[in-house]
Amino acid sequence: MKTPNISKLINCRACGSINLRKFLHLPEMPFTDDFVSNERKGTEFRADIDIFVCEKCLTAQTQHDVDVTDYYEDYQYSVGDSTLAQGFMKTLAVRLKEAYYPMSEGKKVLEVGSSDGAQLLAFKDTGFDVLGYEPSSVLCEMAEKKGVPTIQGLFTSESVAMLPPEFKEADVVMLSYTFDHLPDPISFLKTTASILNKQEGLLVVEIHNLEKIIDRQEYCLFEHEHSIYLTEQTVQNICKVAGLVVIDFDLVPEAERRANSLIFIATPETSRFSDKAIIPRTPKEFSDLDFYNKVGENIRRGINNLEKFVDQITSNNKKLIGYGAGGRGVMTLAAMQNAHKLAYVVDKKPKGLSLFMPKSRLPVYAIEHLKFEPADEIIVFSFGYMKEIQKELSTMGYKPEQFHSLIDVLAGRY
Repeated sequence: MKTPNISKLINCRACGSINLRKFLHLPEMPFTDDFVSNERKGTEFRADIDIFVCEKCLTAQTQHDVDVTDYYEDYQYSVGDSTLAQGFMKTLAVRLKEAYYPMSEGKKVLEVGSSDGAQLLAFKDTGFDVLGYEPSSVLCEMAEKKGVPTIQGLFTSESVAMLPPEFKEADVVMLSYTFDHLPDPISFLKTTASILNKQEGLLVVEIHNLEKIIDRQEYCLFEHEHSIYLTEQTVQNICKVAGLVVIDFDLVPEAERRANSLIFIATPETSRFSDKAIIPRTPKEFSDLDFYNKVGENIRRGINNLEKFVDQITSNNKKLIGYGAGGRGVMTLAAMQNAHKLAYVVDKKPKGLSLFMPKSRLPVYAIEHLKFEPADEIIVFSFGYMKEIQKELSTMGYKPEQFHSLIDVLAGRY
């Protein structure tokens, strides 16, 4: 991968204001999927991540864009093999049909950033016609093998011309943890509004919830790949600019969602669903600019708690390993000073053999490695799958008390 270009911004991504306040600085952070071979150690991309809040519209965001064209060509991260994720995807598809299209078949779903097609497969099995749009050639090939038609590329306003005739108007446009990657969310929303069915079209989006990020100190979700971080209030603000009305935040109940999930549904102002418009429930403190100064302090405290935990475990000659080589694991370790004290990281589906985490340079193995180099304690970065992970590793003799949730450690609960 070529060294990507970085473009600095001066305007808010949501409202165009130039009045932005920085509240967090994470130095020399890598990409979340840029795993390196032994020969490439030290050459991986790294750059500072600064997080700002707009003083006018209160949208949290980065103020730099990294050219990810080459990076996403080989992107491979997917949770499609997780039983928990599969259950969630099926629930989302079924609930959407029950709530909005109970008597209809063949409604058209276009998913932007469709990964390996797992979510679209759930829609297809529920009676929808589906089409994916995905920049990774590897994931496109996986989707096609599942019977999910997929166009390879980054979705832009020009992409509409590439859609097949039957998808020039879509009933549903779906994004799962893709919307917060968009460098120009307003342009995307306007493009989406132009192809949505004006009478009953739905934009269905799952993103990371800024409220939860802050409450849980999840600094690992601040990434180069992400551009904006939203609350219910800021979701409503940006949708309104594009002529969309937010009508649902509760399609999937909280208990059935993934670890950090804000799901919203919006519809054109002309839609028969527009009278379902709802009021955001964002806490008042998110409108107080001084609140964000405390956010930065709290996140730095969480990193300190994590480093203390690692020192405490490893000082007793115990072997500590990490579970989860996704974005949470990569970025959590990259911000630490003592990540090297972990022995290694395991993942159910590592990107390849003989690879290392970017920046922290810990070796990454499949979970079977635990049989050959047993761990004493395991910190679970992908904490939303904790029960699934504990059950899976119990077959190797690991006990529940050996597992530590990243969220608990960041909060000092250990």
